[in-house]
Amino acid sequence: ERMEPERLSNREALLERISSGCHELDGPKAVGVSASLAQLDSPVRICLVGLGRAGAFHMQSLRFVGARVAQLVCVVDTNLELARRTATEFAASDCVARATLEEVMADVALAGRVDAIIIASTTDTHYGLCKLALSASKATFTEKPISHHADEVDEVICLAKAARVPFLVGYQRRCDRNFRALRDLIADGALSSEAGRHGVRVIKCTSRDNPRPPEEYLRTSGGIFHDMLSHDFDMIHFLTSEIPDEVFTVGHCYDPAIAALDDVDTVVVTLRYASGLLATVDSSRVAAYGYDQRVEVFGERGMLTAQNESRHTVELATAAGHLRPCTEWSFPERYRHTYTVELTEFLNMVRNEPPLVEEDRLVERHFLDTS
Repeated sequence: ERMEPERLSNREALLERISSGCHELDGPKAVGVSASLAQLDSPVRICLVGLGRAGAFHMQSLRFVGARVAQLVCVVDTNLELARRTATEFAASDCVARATLEEVMADVALAGRVDAIIIASTTDTHYGLCKLALSASKATFTEKPISHHADEVDEVICLAKAARVPFLVGYQRRCDRNFRALRDLIADGALSSEAGRHGVRVIKCTSRDNPRPPEEYLRTSGGIFHDMLSHDFDMIHFLTSEIPDEVFTVGHCYDPAIAALDDVDTVVVTLRYASGLLATVDSSRVAAYGYDQRVEVFGERGMLTAQNESRHTVELATAAGHLRPCTEWSFPERYRHTYTVELTEFLNMVRNEPPLVEEDRLVERHFLDTS
């Protein structure tokens, strides 16, 4: 088949960009602070809620961007001693500790010092905390999910729209340089012969966690669909902007402790879309060889693949064969850069007053209700 000269040149340009490492498509690969943020007259003043695993990631990001860009003025945790120790270690006298966000909002002087709230507490607390933050007209970043219940997701989104303040839900894979490059190549027509069409026919997501989360976390996680597969459903939407018409799923549980929670640990999902796109996700709570996050996109004119990231790039070759490095062990290593990307983009939203965007409204609700 002959291609039009203009289309051929576009594809050659894409191939050149791919072969050169997709530098133009990497997005914020270096997770640097944008020029607009670096030149702020005053920092964005942050209240961080939750000092567990997710909270620790956000604190690392706050340290990275620096106090001239983001100032931590309050930390909140039900373990008040931990909150006090963290406030002292992180920001000395400029940061205060509280046991609840209600205490922060009730203190008029303290609440007045807060520009934005980051919610990194356990998943079952997000809904109430989002309502409290948005009702106070505070810019809000929350780790996913907003809630495990669709009507509560609806309520929070409507509240954010009414407050007209930045509201961001943290699906960190959207900030990964590999998946952004994948999306940009699809949008640029790498797989399509017709302008304006993505040309994608099949998407295969592999999503295998490692190591298995502790039972304390699993009890409040909402189950494997809300906790893990929501990321993959979001990724398919991120790549194609499509929502499925039909969802089929089958699962099994090998771990008695997870079975006791009325959950499964191994799942395969098939999704069918109005455009003809078919997608599959296979998911597991554990993978003995490391954290496994791959996406394959098959289209009209070829295939794009986002592979796992390895611990390093050195390969040993001997008469016995080739020895390659292991993949990253878990998600803190695989996605360590994404939390800083999320933070800097949220801070830009706070300072630059972005327009209202509804593109992804209730996408999570559609997927999870259907599943």
